[in-house]
Amino acid sequence: MIWLWTHLITWIIMAIMILLALFTNTHTKVYEMITRIGYLIIIATGIKLAIRAWSVEPTLLIVKIVIALIFIALVEIAFARKVQQTINKSLIWAVIIFCLVTALIGFTLAGWYPFIQH
Repeated sequence: MIWLWTHLITWIIMAIMILLALFTNTHTKVYEMITRIGYLIIIATGIKLAIRAWSVEPTLLIVKIVIALIFIALVEIAFARKVQQTINKSLIWAVIIFCLVTALIGFTLAGWYPFIQH
């Protein structure tokens, strides 16, 4: 249970840091670095959670891992493009959509916990 909560809380913090990094012009590097620390925590807790989810939904788990990696790549591309001042709305929308899809698949794998408790 602690792994799931750590994973979830880190995702929320990371999503906020991504938004701050992309939509503000102060402390951008700090927000980016906090996001990158979040990646490490999410990957570590995600591995622990994946071991449990593998026996229930291996295919969906693989899809989530691939989508989450694409999400991380898009975030890093967005960070780089912001520095270069070439970021566009379609990239920001892609980041938001991949974040939401990753979260939805994650909640599905967790049986919609903490929203639905069995």
